Amino acid sequence: MLELSEKDPLKRFYEQVQITQVGQAYEVILDGRSLKTPMQRTLHLPTEALAQKIADEWSNIETEINIAHMPIFSLAVTAIDMVSFQKAALSTEIQNYIMNDLLCYRETEDKILQGHQNKNWDPWLKWSKKEFDFELKLTKGVMPIYQDERNKTLLFKVISEMSVWYFMCFMKATTLAGSAVLALAFIKKQLKADELFSLCFLDELYQVKRWGEDEEALKKRNAIKTEFYNVSEFLRLVDL
Repeated sequence: MLELSEKDPLKRFYEQVQITQVGQAYEVILDGRSLKTPMQRTLHLPTEALAQKIADEWSNIETEINIAHMPIFSLAVTAIDMVSFQKAALSTEIQNYIMNDLLCYRETEDKILQGHQNKNWDPWLKWSKKEFDFELKLTKGVMPIYQDERNKTLLFKVISEMSVWYFMCFMKATTLAGSAVLALAFIKKQLKADELFSLCFLDELYQVKRWGEDEEALKKRNAIKTEFYNVSEFLRLVDL
């Protein structure tokens, strides 16, 4: 089994990296053998562009195989090893985000921040109503708000129509952003990665301007921004 770890990476064990088409799918070939996931499933990829990008990641390895340097391969593995076999359970889990969407929780006292939230978040709630018929209530503060269960049903319908690749990207974006609404806008190409980042970190970035930066928080935000860019690139390759 191929085990990839940042702490204990494998040494490069192959010479040639190629791609090939098998039926409607594409595979990455290492020295004549199909590349497999850690769960020993062959990477059957939906587009040549995605296969080529993953092949490039493997070709660019000089000595040590480190998954931190292979973000597109990592996302493909997530889709194949986890999402494709657990979509029903993951769909149920991700439905909870529409019931506690970031955009529904507003500032209680700071009028300036309230204004920023209204200006930047309200249009996406209106978009979600128009596109998916979500009816989401707003509240001030962080106490949980009861949302109509119908929203979960509507989101499940949207998820059920997604390919495993799109659902994996939606799941990633939702959990990172804390907003199913923003994640849907992202995978529907209504938001770019940097726009998604600015919206889901609106409160935190506002506080940074007021009080200054915290190095640990900055490091965490930069890591999430990088993940957004990787997911965006993955979606682009899936669509080519």
